[in-house]
Amino acid sequence: MKQEAAVRNLLIGNTIHLIAAGGFEKATTKEITHVATLPDVKMNEVYIYRLFESKQNLYEAAFVTLDTELMQACKSGIDAVGGLQPDTKARMYAFFLSAWKFALRNEDRCRCYVRYYYSTYYKGEPVVKHKQNFRGVVEAFAPLFIEEADIGAIMHSVFTTFLDFAIRVYNGELEDSEINRPHIFNVLYNMMAAYFKDSVKDN
Repeated sequence: MKQEAAVRNLLIGNTIHLIAAGGFEKATTKEITHVATLPDVKMNEVYIYRLFESKQNLYEAAFVTLDTELMQACKSGIDAVGGLQPDTKARMYAFFLSAWKFALRNEDRCRCYVRYYYSTYYKGEPVVKHKQNFRGVVEAFAPLFIEEADIGAIMHSVFTTFLDFAIRVYNGELEDSEINRPHIFNVLYNMMAAYFKDSVKDN
């Protein structure tokens, strides 16, 4: 069982790396089983079908792994700053910085996540899992918003914009600097602030 878990994790890790590096065309079953291997395990494509049944299921497992990891990091970041009230903007900036550092430390994982999220593979069970995982983040932000706000839609827009900024840094289109970080934060913050309760805007 330990060996099976190790092989499963290896295949997921290889898939993440390959999708990040070259997209789905690069993540063939042959490459997935050979880009990195385990000692004493003769890796071959049979493992993919034995453990995941199909390459598409392996892609799904990779995305769900990353999604769970990313949402947990978000929730941990909110907890680390002691919640989002009072002094909401200052606390949110501290949370943003922790999330931003996490994204920049994990380029492969974020690149893979974005490529899957915007691909035709993103449907069915991965969408359901993402909504479940994202619910915890939405619930953490919900007390800030007016009752009629579509918090899920707003937070998804903020989330995808955040990832787009990270991709621009990875691609060398945007510098990660003391000047740009507050600018990025303000773009994200202003996407939400229009829907905040007056009591939140004032604190």
